[in-house]
Amino acid sequence: MTPGPRALSFLLPALALVAFPSLAAADETPSLALEPAPAGDRAFLTEHADVRGHLLPSARLVLDYARRPLVLRNDRDELDPVISDQTFFHALASLSLFYRASVSLDVPFSITQAGSTPPSGDAFPRAAVGAALGDLRIGARVRLAGGLDEAGLGAALGLSASLWLPTGTDGYAGDGAFRARFALVAEATGKRLHGAFSGGVRTRPPAALPGVLPSRVATSLTLGLAGGFFVDGARTLTLGGELAADLPFLGGARLFDPRATVAHALVTGHYRITGGPLEVGLAMGPGLGQGAGSADVRVLALFGVAPEKAKPPPDRDSDGIPDKADACIDLVGVESGDPLLHGCPEPPPDYDGDAIPDENDACPRAAGEATFVRKTHGCPKDTDEDGVPDKKDVCPTEPGPKPPEGNGCPKPKEPEPPPVASLAEQEIVISQQVQFETGTAVLRPESDGVLGEVARVLADHPEVTRIEVQGHTDDTGPPDVNRKLGQDRAESVVEWLVRRGVSRARLAPKGYGSDKPIADNTTEEGRSKNRRVEFRILEKKPATKDDGKPASGGAK
Repeated sequence: MTPGPRALSFLLPALALVAFPSLAAADETPSLALEPAPAGDRAFLTEHADVRGHLLPSARLVLDYARRPLVLRNDRDELDPVISDQTFFHALASLSLFYRASVSLDVPFSITQAGSTPPSGDAFPRAAVGAALGDLRIGARVRLAGGLDEAGLGAALGLSASLWLPTGTDGYAGDGAFRARFALVAEATGKRLHGAFSGGVRTRPPAALPGVLPSRVATSLTLGLAGGFFVDGARTLTLGGELAADLPFLGGARLFDPRATVAHALVTGHYRITGGPLEVGLAMGPGLGQGAGSADVRVLALFGVAPEKAKPPPDRDSDGIPDKADACIDLVGVESGDPLLHGCPEPPPDYDGDAIPDENDACPRAAGEATFVRKTHGCPKDTDEDGVPDKKDVCPTEPGPKPPEGNGCPKPKEPEPPPVASLAEQEIVISQQVQFETGTAVLRPESDGVLGEVARVLADHPEVTRIEVQGHTDDTGPPDVNRKLGQDRAESVVEWLVRRGVSRARLAPKGYGSDKPIADNTTEEGRSKNRRVEFRILEKKPATKDDGKPASGGAK
């Protein structure tokens, strides 16, 4: 039989007493401290679900100011601001483990607490003057499913747990008892939007603050919702909002009772300085309930160090080349400019390049064919050198195509397709566009071919000493953003060429954005042509004779 509400009201406190005996002790001066999200999370109050790193520490300092966080109505029907102003300082730290779990610590201090002078005969407890240590919070989180990829995109689901220790040294800074919270957490991040959700149950010693109508503190449902959008493409600046609520439902409190509900709506801003691990943030907003800790206005400021490291992509053979790019996924291999050999073991020595290893080649200094006979394996047996053995060649003295295209006899030559990349007077001309992921500087795999040809042209023409790698875009978006995207794409191409052996000194990336269109931006075809990469020659050595002297008319 499913237990009803009255049964739950007895069962949950009983479980709390078994787990944490001191939970039974009530306190007339409960903690009014807000509970910030662990260090490393993007939100202020709502815990995230993903874990990005292994043995990666994060730290954060949070300053929390609350205006009138505790107002009670006395027996003269007057609103008495027991705590008119309160400032907390939180020192937060966390450590990620195995890209899946994390542990965290929150050390809160009440810096200032102020309240009105109590009327004569009033019995409401007042806060002590000066700093006070709050209840230490120890937390743990594990990601259950999903996770963000290398680009920081995706969704995740996890579980979190927190334990508060009764370390508070003064009223309204701590509860004086053990507390615990268990919650389901989730998050999702896209190219421009992100969001997080947290929902769970937090145990707390019941207390009824005196007043004409008492304000109650008790075990409660906790809810958190955060969302925002990335202002820039690098996702360094985030603007958004958060809603956090604490809804007591035991200890005499009714769910959604305004006198017990503690809730805040915040407008938030978060900035990663220069896109690195340093972060700053500011949030402010009103309280939405009348419970103990629901302030008229709250202002939070943070400064922290929150490094992130995405989980390495799968690499089954552990050769440092991700499975998605590894042509030999189960064999330890090496990098190669040829996608069909990338990640495959180095081939054995083959001096004559006939695809027969020297150790098996009867003629290792002359290209031959495979006969699988020890004395002739790898030796030439092709009079016209057309790749068709004489015994199968209908025209053994005239080169021709192999079967199945032909029988060794010549066929009319078909015009060769134009090269993908060729050297012109003022530029390296490419017949295919360099492709990027939409709106980013991430090269698509189909760009490897054309960039490989550009690298070949540069290798074949050392006289070209410097080229400008130009990044152009269409006119979609602001000009400054387009120029920045063009610069990032030009630099991505430069990095690709450098990794393929081209000297960085020969390459000068330059982003022009939409400043130099070559087609009409009002049509999709025109915009597609304008999204391009060009290779303009900036410097070239003069042509020389065989004796090394400049040719006639050349520079002297």
